[in-house]
Amino acid sequence: MIITTATIIIVQAIVVSWIVFTNPEPCPRKYRVTQEQGGVLTSLGQIHDYCVLDYGHKWKLKDKR
Repeated sequence: MIITTATIIIVQAIVVSWIVFTNPEPCPRKYRVTQEQGGVLTSLGQIHDYCVLDYGHKWKLKDKR
């Protein structure tokens, strides 16, 4: 069974695009800091209104559903 180079390139392109498009967007700085520091939060507890903490301990932007 011989796999052509074109097939390998197509499979790699599909895998890379799946990784890129399913990667959640990180939480922007304006949603992580208070108004005194240029953000939108009045208190640091409001970060949960805009972002969620993922399993890698990084803030990710919530879906707008």
